[in-house]
Amino acid sequence: MTTILGALLAVAVVTAALVATSLDRRTAALLGAAGSTTGNFLAWVVAPHAWAEVPLVPWVAAVAGTVASIALWSATRLYAGIFEPPRAARDDDTAALATVGPER
Repeated sequence: MTTILGALLAVAVVTAALVATSLDRRTAALLGAAGSTTGNFLAWVVAPHAWAEVPLVPWVAAVAGTVASIALWSATRLYAGIFEPPRAARDDDTAALATVGPER
């Protein structure tokens, strides 16, 4: 029971730390909670005995899962528009020409 409480505490602390330092708090909460939960789940699947016996493993898994989810989110945002055609150039009517002296 204490192992699960330690893992939940790791998820909460990592998520809170990410939310406290982020400009977009809702996205940070989503990425922090999902990433740290996924990291803990994968650590439990890969090494259940180490996850249950070593108190540091859920914390490392929470941080690693959060970092992985942020990296995946950033890569998705970076390449979201890579396959879209380029935008058509618009006429720029904001330029002004200042003339000094007589017109020619």
